[in-house]
Amino acid sequence: MILAQLANPYSIEQIKVLEDRVSSYETWVFVLVFFSAVLALISIMQRLTIAKLKRTHSSPENTDSKTNSLPEITSLPDVHTITQTVPLGTDFPKIQDLLEPGLVYKFVLPGKSFEKIITIGKNEGTIRTFSSDLVDYHLTIVIRKTGEFEADSEEIAESYHIELRREGKVLISLPGESGLREMNAKEKIYVQNFPAEDEIVSYSGIESKDPIRFRLGERWNSENRFIKGYFEFHFFSKDVNGVSPSGSHSLEKQFFLRVYKVYPGYDTAKQQQDGSFPMKDSFVKSV
Repeated sequence: MILAQLANPYSIEQIKVLEDRVSSYETWVFVLVFFSAVLALISIMQRLTIAKLKRTHSSPENTDSKTNSLPEITSLPDVHTITQTVPLGTDFPKIQDLLEPGLVYKFVLPGKSFEKIITIGKNEGTIRTFSSDLVDYHLTIVIRKTGEFEADSEEIAESYHIELRREGKVLISLPGESGLREMNAKEKIYVQNFPAEDEIVSYSGIESKDPIRFRLGERWNSENRFIKGYFEFHFFSKDVNGVSPSGSHSLEKQFFLRVYKVYPGYDTAKQQQDGSFPMKDSFVKSV
């Protein structure tokens, strides 16, 4: 009996049960593999469909962007043409912002105002030239009231102290001088009805017919002539009646700065990347 059990440990009924279980397991494995294959196929089909939809939706935009970008590229202005070159900056100066001869700036020191600062420069200052030949704060004019002088018993005349400073190259001609000379780094002028006690130049007034002349530029030659071009400004004053802080009648001065000449003129076809304009080539004849 013991030998029979060792030779065949499982009975026939147990073997049938095991065979049934194995067949059922095979069936379940087949079903699971089948469903896995179906799910994988569905996932692949969904991905293909999504990719196709993306291509169909993106292709019209791409074609539109290409067609829209072509006119922008072809419409960019050429630096070497006679039309104005407009850089990418939105705040860059335009042609109507450039200085023109005949433009006059008026400066007044009313009441208790004792100082007025005027600066001429490239992109900064009271007067902006937008010229690549100048630097910021190229020329600074400081007007100060220095006191009151009693001209007679009824009227008081104001006296003024004018200080000139430069950061760039400036030629200057004072009233009564025949030619232009190089301006010092700092110069002082008195505008008053009595002579100055020191050696500082003094004028009772600066007439528009004989003004202080300034020429601003980049480089000059041995004859004090700018090589490329220059801006010329005329500085003068006018007498006006006013009232002093004490309530007395006073003779005050208003100061003016006229753009006399822009030589040979802006080259508006070659605007620089910083927005400034160079001067025209003086050897090229304008038509």
